[in-house]
Amino acid sequence: MKVIVQHNFRDKENDLVLRTAGEELEVPRKRAEYLANLQLVKIVKAQKGGDPKSPIEAED
Repeated sequence: MKVIVQHNFRDKENDLVLRTAGEELEVPRKRAEYLANLQLVKIVKAQKGGDPKSPIEAED
């Protein structure tokens, strides 16, 4: 699940790596919910649907 860091924090589960505001991370759903509850990250909603053609094919 994708999340965007809202506040700088040290990531305890990854050797205290500094996560900075604006950084995108891919984390398991449970961890995303945990970090969101602490208001450290914002969960990015998955976009579904869209145009099935690639951008190159759409130009034709």
